[in-house]
Amino acid sequence: MAEDAPKPEEKKKSSLPSFGFAADLLKRKDGQETSIEDISDTIPEIEVKDAGDLSIDPHAPTRVFDFADLLEDEEEAAPSAAIRIGTFVTFDLANERFALPVEPIEQVVRVSTITRVPHAPRPIRGVTNLRGRVIPVIDLRLRIGLSPIEIDRSTRVISVSSRGRLVGLMVDAVHHVMHINLNQVQPPPDDIMTLQSDYIRGVYGDADDLILLLDIDRALIIREGNA
Repeated sequence: MAEDAPKPEEKKKSSLPSFGFAADLLKRKDGQETSIEDISDTIPEIEVKDAGDLSIDPHAPTRVFDFADLLEDEEEAAPSAAIRIGTFVTFDLANERFALPVEPIEQVVRVSTITRVPHAPRPIRGVTNLRGRVIPVIDLRLRIGLSPIEIDRSTRVISVSSRGRLVGLMVDAVHHVMHINLNQVQPPPDDIMTLQSDYIRGVYGDADDLILLLDIDRALIIREGNA
């Protein structure tokens, strides 16, 4: 009896991810996994607007060109505002999300030895040596009227430059750098703005994921109620 002819070797099927970002495809090719979170911070937000009622004969042979002409006419009639992107570092204080612009930030470090200073304003936890330079460390929780930070493995000090001085800001945890469309930043509600809360620069996001943007210069002004 003749032996059965060997079956041709089946080609191994490859699968693509559900999204087609080039960085993800390349990592899959190299045998590395990635996720949308790994690259989401590098992608600016794109606002999709309703094009409105563009009346075009769907059977016209030039309908593609007619549609393009209508879009150009609408763009000239009502030019959209230029998108302004700001880069911020996000961090936590008492389970609330805050953000600071990256420009004044020098570095983010773990909490090291902090020496208390007698009679210093209450939000100042003390001073620390940062690469040979002694700087004050402000507990941002105390600055905004909350209980002091319980230092643990997640606690960080953000060193910032403000008015020609280097200052450390102690926060619960630092998350990541993100890009924010400044056109979508809302002013803080008038009924929460006082002399003690004028450090709030704006509010970004929705009710389920709000980020409070801080004005670093104002946050470092310690008024009588915080002393």
